[in-house]
Order: sequence, then structure tokens, then C-alpha cells
Amino acid sequence: MNSDDRIAKAAGLLLHSPPGEVDDVFNDIRGIVNDDEALQEKIEPVLAESNMQQFLVVEVPDKEGSKVLLTPYNQVDGGRFHDPNTNTVFAFDHLRRVAYDPEETAESGEHTELRARLQRSLEQYVEAHFAEGFVSVFEHEGSVVSCLVSNKYSPANFWNGSWRAVWSYDVAKGQLNGSVKVRVHYFEDGNVQLDTQSDFTSDVGENEVAEAIKKFEAEFQQGVNDGFRQLSERTFKGLRRALPVTRNRIDWEKIANYKIGGELANAE
Repeated sequence: MNSDDRIAKAAGLLLHSPPGEVDDVFNDIRGIVNDDEALQEKIEPVLAESNMQQFLVVEVPDKEGSKVLLTPYNQVDGGRFHDPNTNTVFAFDHLRRVAYDPEETAESGEHTELRARLQRSLEQYVEAHFAEGFVSVFEHEGSVVSCLVSNKYSPANFWNGSWRAVWSYDVAKGQLNGSVKVRVHYFEDGNVQLDTQSDFTSDVGENEVAEAIKKFEAEFQQGVNDGFRQLSERTFKGLRRALPVTRNRIDWEKIANYKIGGELANAE
């Protein structure tokens, strides 16, 4: 394959990187492509898609302590991003993961009060239930969209995981649509991945959106917990016989005595 073909193939690998392992996959891709100049020139759109897909948390430039998620819902013209909490638009270098060139903008939108109210409510929810979570709420195409992410990385213990959720509230219809996705990668002496997603739809009022999100996410987490319990109690046990083909339990102590007796006989 030529360089362009290798980059195209490598891009698919990058977009399927497990949480917290984009850098590792990118470094492996560099070895596959073997052309850093061409890779840096053509890989940035793929990195941009990956960063928005993973809901990357970034610091807003010139706004100390302010952060926002990179998502498709706050991307504006020219590949820049908008932080509605500080009314700042900024550029982002997806290769180096650095925000720059901030520009203040006037507050705009049809549902600014609802957006701000949801931001406050969901910040309290995230603080109470996610050790390392973050949420950003945006106005997007007539809807108020809440994006939530919580990442937990422990590469020293051979696992990484993420929880991502998108909740879009159509104000005109009074309809809430959501999707929650959990992905975990365990790679000690192997490669095991959990990738599960659930979608929700409900008709709710403006003042009920935050409570509906909390309810649906709690149901989803309970479902994941029940799934693990079933794996442990039923599925894994079904993968092996409870008894050998003789249908009799093995008496390991008797086998050990046979072995000792045979060794003594040989010694004699």
C-alpha cells in the first residue's frame, strides 16, 4: 500500500481506540505508516473526530479554571468550539491537544435559561455520582443537549474505562432522547472489552429533564450490574462441566496417594 492507503487504514484503528489509549494506538500507527510528515498532514481530521467522539475535556484559554467538552454539538464554523458558560469561542490543536486563540462572544440562543439551569443541576448530579466526571450543556439546532463523560484510567493495573452519555431535549416537542455508553478495556495477559449502550426516549416537561436523566442512568447502571451478576452466576458456569465425563467427582486426595505409592514402588 502507498502512504495514503496506510493512513486510511490506520485511521479506522484510531477511531476504535479503547478509552485512554489513543496515544498508544497513534504511536503504533506511526510505525505502520512510516511517514510522519504525511501522517501529521492527514491525520488531524481523524484526531478531531476521535476527540469529539470521546468527549475530550479541555481548558478554556484565558479563562482560568473553566473547562468544556469537545463535542459535535459545540463545534462552530472553521472547526472552532464554543463554551457557553464563558461565552468563549476558541481554536483547538487536535494533534497537541491545546486550545488557543480565544474570542469572547455575546450570549445567544433561544433557551439560555433552560440550558443554564440544566448545567447547574447536572453538575450537582455528576459531582455526587461520578468520581472523575464532567458535563457540558449546549444549545444545538433547537434542542438543549447535555453531554456527560466520566473516565477512569488505570493502565498500571491493565484496565481503562469510560462512561459517556448524550441527552437531547427537544423543547418544542417536550421530548427527551438519550444514549448512554460504557466501554471498558482489560488487557492483562489478554484482551477483553466491554462495550454496551442503551437508548432512552421519554416525553417530559422542562423542569423534569434533569430528574429523568438521573432516573434513566440509574436504570442503565442497574442493568449493567445485573448483567455482570448473571455472567458470574450462570454464563461462566455454563462454559464448563460441573462434573467430568464420568459424571463422578474426582477424588484428588486418592489420586495423590496413587502417585505417592507409584513413586515409592519405583524407588524400591
